[in-house]
Amino acid sequence: MSNRPTHRLKVDGSLVFPEGYAAADIEVLPAGYYDAIDLAAAEASLIARVDRKREQMRSAVMTQGVGQSYAYAQKAAEVRDYRNTLASVIAALTNLQRTTRFPFAMAEVTATGDALATVIARIEAGMIASCARIAAVEAAAVLAKRRIRAATSAAAKKAAYDTATWPA
Repeated sequence: MSNRPTHRLKVDGSLVFPEGYAAADIEVLPAGYYDAIDLAAAEASLIARVDRKREQMRSAVMTQGVGQSYAYAQKAAEVRDYRNTLASVIAALTNLQRTTRFPFAMAEVTATGDALATVIARIEAGMIASCARIAAVEAAAVLAKRRIRAATSAAAKKAAYDTATWPA
């Protein structure tokens, strides 16, 4: 980078250009002086790109937003509750009790006319598919980051990013 200083003062290490200083007071910076800084910057940039790609791929599976996250968590809790409750107990619940216990699923029951078991199965199938996809994306991101961090040159770090294998 041409706008970087090429010399420093020997006494205090300040980075300066040599103009205006006695030759004995300055020294040329060693070759590769900025390499570690450049390498760290390249790594940070590529790691950030991995994170953006991971988030982009997650967004294809899950809608973003605090409210949506709450809805997903609530639906997951309702599926777990339903799966961990005896069918006879669920059958004995009144409609109001089912609506209180399974508000998201019962709202869909009301909207679609499907049975509670059908709605729960549909939510669960969506959860399983989303989980598998997000897990594959997460694994790809973790591997890409490990390879980027392990690379010892900016070119190798870039190659690690470029050859990352993301799920289709």
